[in-house]
Amino acid sequence: MKKLLFLAIGVVIGVFAARRIEETEKGKAFLDSVDDRSREFSDAVKDGYKARDRELRGE
Repeated sequence: MKKLLFLAIGVVIGVFAARRIEETEKGKAFLDSVDDRSREFSDAVKDGYKARDRELRGE
Protein backbone atom coordinates (compact mmCIF):
# COMPACT_ATOMS: atom_id res chain seq x y z
CA MET A 1 0.00 0.00 0.00
CA LYS A 2 2.91 2.31 0.75
CA LYS A 3 4.32 1.82 -2.76
CA LEU A 4 0.97 2.75 -4.29
CA LEU A 5 0.90 5.94 -2.24
CA PHE A 6 4.39 6.91 -3.43
CA LEU A 7 3.41 6.15 -7.03
CA ALA A 8 0.34 8.37 -6.75
CA ILE A 9 2.36 11.18 -5.17
CA GLY A 10 4.95 10.89 -7.96
CA VAL A 11 2.28 11.07 -10.64
CA VAL A 12 0.71 14.15 -9.08
CA ILE A 13 4.09 15.88 -8.78
CA GLY A 14 4.93 14.97 -12.38
CA VAL A 15 1.65 16.34 -13.73
CA PHE A 16 2.04 19.52 -11.70
CA ALA A 17 5.62 20.00 -12.93
CA ALA A 18 4.64 19.40 -16.55
CA ARG A 19 1.83 21.97 -16.28
CA ARG A 20 4.20 24.56 -14.83
CA ILE A 21 6.87 23.86 -17.46
CA GLU A 22 4.31 24.10 -20.25
CA GLU A 23 3.48 27.68 -19.26
CA THR A 24 6.76 29.00 -20.73
CA GLU A 25 7.62 29.07 -24.43
CA LYS A 26 10.89 27.20 -23.90
CA GLY A 27 9.17 24.62 -21.72
CA LYS A 28 6.38 24.13 -24.24
CA ALA A 29 8.94 23.56 -27.01
CA PHE A 30 10.74 21.04 -24.80
CA LEU A 31 7.57 19.10 -24.01
CA ASP A 32 6.57 19.17 -27.68
CA SER A 33 9.92 17.66 -28.66
CA VAL A 34 9.56 14.98 -25.98
CA ASP A 35 6.07 14.21 -27.29
CA ASP A 36 7.35 13.95 -30.87
CA ARG A 37 10.18 11.61 -29.88
CA SER A 38 7.90 9.40 -27.82
CA ARG A 39 5.45 9.16 -30.74
CA GLU A 40 8.30 8.23 -33.09
CA PHE A 41 9.46 5.55 -30.66
CA SER A 42 6.00 4.08 -30.20
CA ASP A 43 5.44 4.07 -33.96
CA ALA A 44 8.75 2.24 -34.45
CA VAL A 45 7.77 -0.35 -31.83
CA LYS A 46 4.38 -0.85 -33.53
CA ASP A 47 6.00 -1.22 -36.95
CA GLY A 48 8.52 -3.71 -35.60
CA TYR A 49 5.81 -5.72 -33.90
CA LYS A 50 3.68 -5.82 -37.03
CA ALA A 51 6.67 -6.80 -39.20
CA ARG A 52 7.64 -9.59 -36.83
CA ASP A 53 4.04 -10.79 -36.65
CA ARG A 54 3.84 -10.94 -40.47
CA GLU A 55 7.18 -12.77 -40.54
CA LEU A 56 6.00 -15.39 -38.07
CA ARG A 57 2.71 -15.86 -39.89
CA GLY A 58 4.56 -16.32 -43.19
CA GLU A 59 2.90 -13.42 -44.94
